[in-house]
Amino acid sequence: MQLSLFRSKSHTTKVVPTTDLGLIRSLIKSKIPETALAGSLALFNEGPDLRITSPRLTKHGDFRAPHRNQPARVSVNGNLNPYAFLITLIHELAHYRVWLNHEHEKQTFRLRRPSRPYPHGKEWKNQFQVLMQPFLNLEIFPGDILPRLSDYMKNPRASSSADQKLAKAIQGYDLLDTTLRLEELPFDAVFSLHGKKTFRKKEKLRTRYRCICLTTNRIYLVNAGAPVIVINHKS
Repeated sequence: MQLSLFRSKSHTTKVVPTTDLGLIRSLIKSKIPETALAGSLALFNEGPDLRITSPRLTKHGDFRAPHRNQPARVSVNGNLNPYAFLITLIHELAHYRVWLNHEHEKQTFRLRRPSRPYPHGKEWKNQFQVLMQPFLNLEIFPGDILPRLSDYMKNPRASSSADQKLAKAIQGYDLLDTTLRLEELPFDAVFSLHGKKTFRKKEKLRTRYRCICLTTNRIYLVNAGAPVIVINHKS
Protein backbone atom coordinates (compact mmCIF):
# COMPACT_ATOMS: atom_id res chain seq x y z
CA MET A 1 0.00 0.00 0.00
CA GLN A 2 1.28 3.42 -0.90
CA LEU A 3 0.19 5.72 1.93
CA SER A 4 -1.31 9.08 1.12
CA LEU A 5 1.46 11.57 0.52
CA PHE A 6 0.43 13.80 -2.37
CA ARG A 7 -2.21 16.50 -2.44
CA SER A 8 -5.48 15.36 -3.98
CA LYS A 9 -7.59 16.97 -6.67
CA SER A 10 -11.34 16.86 -6.48
CA HIS A 11 -12.55 14.12 -8.78
CA THR A 12 -11.77 11.10 -10.91
CA THR A 13 -13.52 8.23 -12.68
CA LYS A 14 -13.91 4.63 -11.54
CA VAL A 15 -13.14 1.93 -14.07
CA VAL A 16 -13.49 -1.85 -14.21
CA PRO A 17 -10.20 -3.71 -13.61
CA THR A 18 -8.73 -5.51 -16.62
CA THR A 19 -5.69 -7.50 -17.69
CA ASP A 20 -6.12 -6.43 -21.34
CA LEU A 21 -2.98 -4.46 -22.27
CA GLY A 22 -4.90 -2.39 -24.81
CA LEU A 23 -7.36 -1.28 -22.18
CA ILE A 24 -4.61 -0.71 -19.62
CA ARG A 25 -2.88 1.53 -22.17
CA SER A 26 -6.05 3.56 -22.61
CA LEU A 27 -6.43 3.88 -18.84
CA ILE A 28 -2.93 5.05 -17.96
CA LYS A 29 -1.76 6.96 -21.05
CA SER A 30 -3.20 10.22 -19.73
CA LYS A 31 -2.22 9.45 -16.12
CA ILE A 32 1.56 9.12 -16.45
CA PRO A 33 4.31 10.89 -18.38
CA GLU A 34 4.11 9.89 -22.06
CA THR A 35 7.73 8.77 -22.05
CA ALA A 36 6.95 6.23 -19.28
CA LEU A 37 4.05 4.55 -21.11
CA ALA A 38 5.92 1.77 -22.90
CA GLY A 39 7.91 0.83 -19.81
CA SER A 40 4.82 0.81 -17.63
CA LEU A 41 2.88 -1.43 -20.02
CA ALA A 42 5.75 -3.92 -20.06
CA LEU A 43 5.28 -4.44 -16.31
CA PHE A 44 1.77 -5.81 -16.92
CA ASN A 45 2.82 -8.63 -19.27
CA GLU A 46 2.35 -11.18 -16.48
CA GLY A 47 -0.52 -9.41 -14.72
CA PRO A 48 -2.01 -8.20 -12.43
CA ASP A 49 -5.35 -6.49 -13.03
CA LEU A 50 -5.43 -2.71 -12.75
CA ARG A 51 -8.08 -0.46 -11.24
CA ILE A 52 -8.05 3.33 -11.18
CA THR A 53 -10.13 4.51 -8.25
CA SER A 54 -11.79 7.58 -6.84
CA PRO A 55 -9.72 9.54 -4.27
CA ARG A 56 -9.06 7.75 -0.97
CA LEU A 57 -8.09 9.69 2.12
CA THR A 58 -5.78 7.13 3.70
CA LYS A 59 -3.91 5.77 0.68
CA HIS A 60 -3.08 6.44 -2.93
CA GLY A 61 -2.76 2.85 -4.03
CA ASP A 62 -2.89 -0.74 -2.89
CA PHE A 63 -2.25 -4.34 -3.90
CA ARG A 64 -4.63 -7.23 -3.35
CA ALA A 65 -3.58 -10.84 -3.77
CA PRO A 66 -5.98 -13.27 -5.49
CA HIS A 67 -8.96 -14.07 -3.31
CA ARG A 68 -12.19 -16.03 -3.86
CA ASN A 69 -11.58 -16.56 -7.58
CA GLN A 70 -10.63 -12.90 -8.04
CA PRO A 71 -7.24 -12.27 -9.71
CA ALA A 72 -4.41 -10.24 -8.22
CA ARG A 73 -5.06 -6.51 -8.51
CA VAL A 74 -3.33 -3.20 -8.06
CA SER A 75 -5.21 0.06 -7.70
CA VAL A 76 -4.13 3.69 -7.94
CA ASN A 77 -6.08 6.84 -7.14
CA GLY A 78 -7.02 8.51 -10.40
CA ASN A 79 -6.62 12.05 -9.06
CA LEU A 80 -2.82 11.96 -8.72
CA ASN A 81 -0.59 14.08 -10.93
CA PRO A 82 1.42 12.09 -13.53
CA TYR A 83 4.59 11.75 -11.44
CA ALA A 84 2.75 10.77 -8.26
CA PHE A 85 0.65 8.28 -10.25
CA LEU A 86 3.71 6.64 -11.81
CA ILE A 87 5.54 6.31 -8.49
CA THR A 88 2.46 4.86 -6.82
CA LEU A 89 1.82 2.44 -9.69
CA ILE A 90 5.36 1.03 -9.53
CA HIS A 91 5.17 0.92 -5.72
CA GLU A 92 2.12 -1.36 -5.96
CA LEU A 93 3.53 -3.46 -8.80
CA ALA A 94 6.53 -4.12 -6.55
CA HIS A 95 4.11 -5.58 -3.97
CA TYR A 96 2.72 -7.82 -6.71
CA ARG A 97 6.19 -9.05 -7.69
CA VAL A 98 7.01 -9.87 -4.06
CA TRP A 99 3.76 -11.86 -3.75
CA LEU A 100 4.46 -13.67 -7.03
CA ASN A 101 7.97 -14.66 -5.94
CA HIS A 102 6.70 -15.82 -2.54
CA GLU A 103 4.05 -18.02 -4.17
CA HIS A 104 6.71 -19.57 -6.39
CA GLU A 105 8.92 -20.31 -3.39
CA LYS A 106 6.01 -21.98 -1.57
CA GLN A 107 5.52 -24.32 -4.52
CA THR A 108 9.19 -25.29 -4.56
CA PHE A 109 10.05 -28.28 -2.38
CA ARG A 110 11.76 -27.12 0.81
CA LEU A 111 12.26 -28.64 4.23
CA ARG A 112 11.16 -25.33 5.75
CA ARG A 113 8.27 -23.29 4.43
CA PRO A 114 9.44 -19.78 3.41
CA SER A 115 8.32 -17.06 5.78
CA ARG A 116 5.93 -14.41 4.54
CA PRO A 117 7.74 -11.20 3.50
CA TYR A 118 7.08 -8.03 5.47
CA PRO A 119 4.81 -5.57 3.54
CA HIS A 120 7.61 -3.02 3.08
CA GLY A 121 10.55 -5.19 3.98
CA LYS A 122 13.75 -5.95 2.10
CA GLU A 123 12.00 -7.99 -0.61
CA TRP A 124 9.67 -5.10 -1.45
CA LYS A 125 12.48 -2.54 -1.31
CA ASN A 126 14.51 -4.62 -3.76
CA GLN A 127 11.63 -5.08 -6.18
CA PHE A 128 10.68 -1.42 -6.01
CA GLN A 129 14.27 -0.41 -6.77
CA VAL A 130 14.52 -2.85 -9.68
CA LEU A 131 11.21 -1.77 -11.25
CA MET A 132 11.85 1.95 -10.77
CA GLN A 133 15.42 2.00 -12.08
CA PRO A 134 14.53 2.23 -15.84
CA PHE A 135 12.32 5.26 -15.10
CA LEU A 136 14.95 7.28 -13.22
CA ASN A 137 15.94 9.63 -16.01
CA LEU A 138 15.24 13.18 -17.16
CA GLU A 139 13.11 11.97 -20.06
CA ILE A 140 10.47 10.93 -17.51
CA PHE A 141 11.00 12.95 -14.32
CA PRO A 142 11.78 16.70 -14.33
CA GLY A 143 15.00 18.03 -12.88
CA ASP A 144 13.45 19.16 -9.59
CA ILE A 145 12.04 15.67 -8.86
CA LEU A 146 14.64 13.25 -10.25
CA PRO A 147 17.54 13.81 -7.78
CA ARG A 148 15.20 13.69 -4.78
CA LEU A 149 13.48 10.57 -6.09
CA SER A 150 16.85 8.92 -6.76
CA ASP A 151 17.93 9.60 -3.17
CA TYR A 152 14.63 8.24 -1.83
CA MET A 153 14.99 5.05 -3.91
CA LYS A 154 18.29 4.20 -2.19
CA ASN A 155 16.20 3.04 0.78
CA PRO A 156 12.50 3.45 -0.04
CA ARG A 157 10.00 3.54 2.79
CA ALA A 158 6.29 2.73 2.99
CA SER A 159 5.45 6.37 2.44
CA SER A 160 7.46 9.11 0.78
CA SER A 161 5.87 11.65 3.13
CA ALA A 162 8.89 11.26 5.40
CA ASP A 163 10.92 12.79 2.57
CA GLN A 164 9.59 16.34 2.66
CA LYS A 165 11.73 17.58 -0.24
CA LEU A 166 10.49 14.83 -2.55
CA ALA A 167 6.86 15.29 -1.53
CA LYS A 168 7.02 19.06 -2.10
CA ALA A 169 8.66 18.65 -5.49
CA ILE A 170 5.94 16.26 -6.64
CA GLN A 171 3.15 18.40 -5.19
CA GLY A 172 4.45 21.27 -7.29
CA TYR A 173 2.90 19.54 -10.32
CA ASP A 174 -0.59 19.28 -8.84
CA LEU A 175 -3.29 21.46 -10.31
CA LEU A 176 -3.55 24.78 -8.50
CA ASP A 177 -6.08 24.73 -5.66
CA THR A 178 -6.86 26.73 -2.56
CA THR A 179 -5.95 24.04 -0.05
CA LEU A 180 -3.15 24.92 2.36
CA ARG A 181 -0.54 22.62 3.87
CA LEU A 182 -0.40 22.30 7.63
CA GLU A 183 3.12 23.73 7.73
CA GLU A 184 1.79 26.96 6.18
CA LEU A 185 -0.52 27.66 9.13
CA PRO A 186 0.58 29.69 12.18
CA PHE A 187 0.96 28.19 15.62
CA ASP A 188 -2.42 27.61 17.35
CA ALA A 189 -4.34 27.83 14.05
CA VAL A 190 -7.56 25.82 13.92
CA PHE A 191 -8.07 23.61 10.89
CA SER A 192 -10.06 20.72 9.50
CA LEU A 193 -8.34 17.60 8.23
CA HIS A 194 -10.12 15.90 5.31
CA GLY A 195 -13.19 18.02 6.10
CA LYS A 196 -13.92 15.95 9.19
CA LYS A 197 -12.32 16.41 12.61
CA THR A 198 -11.19 19.85 13.79
CA PHE A 199 -7.73 20.41 15.27
CA ARG A 200 -5.51 23.08 16.80
CA LYS A 201 -1.94 23.19 15.53
CA LYS A 202 0.88 23.01 18.06
CA GLU A 203 4.66 22.57 17.91
CA LYS A 204 6.59 20.71 15.24
CA LEU A 205 8.18 17.35 16.05
CA ARG A 206 10.62 16.49 13.25
CA THR A 207 8.42 16.06 10.13
CA ARG A 208 5.05 16.24 11.92
CA TYR A 209 3.10 18.69 14.04
CA ARG A 210 1.46 17.92 17.35
CA CYS A 211 -2.21 18.72 16.92
CA ILE A 212 -5.09 18.62 19.42
CA CYS A 213 -8.49 17.35 18.33
CA LEU A 214 -10.97 19.93 19.64
CA THR A 215 -13.79 17.42 20.14
CA THR A 216 -11.86 14.73 22.04
CA ASN A 217 -8.68 16.54 23.28
CA ARG A 218 -6.66 13.65 21.87
CA ILE A 219 -3.19 14.36 20.50
CA TYR A 220 -2.40 13.54 16.87
CA LEU A 221 0.87 13.80 14.96
CA VAL A 222 -0.02 15.20 11.54
CA ASN A 223 2.36 15.34 8.59
CA ALA A 224 3.63 18.84 7.82
CA GLY A 225 2.53 18.56 4.19
CA ALA A 226 -1.00 17.39 4.93
CA PRO A 227 -3.68 19.40 3.03
CA VAL A 228 -5.92 21.24 5.49
CA ILE A 229 -8.80 23.71 5.56
CA VAL A 230 -8.44 26.73 7.82
CA ILE A 231 -11.35 27.38 10.21
CA ASN A 232 -12.13 30.72 11.85
CA HIS A 233 -12.44 29.76 15.48
CA LYS A 234 -12.76 31.74 18.67
CA SER A 235 -11.24 30.26 21.80
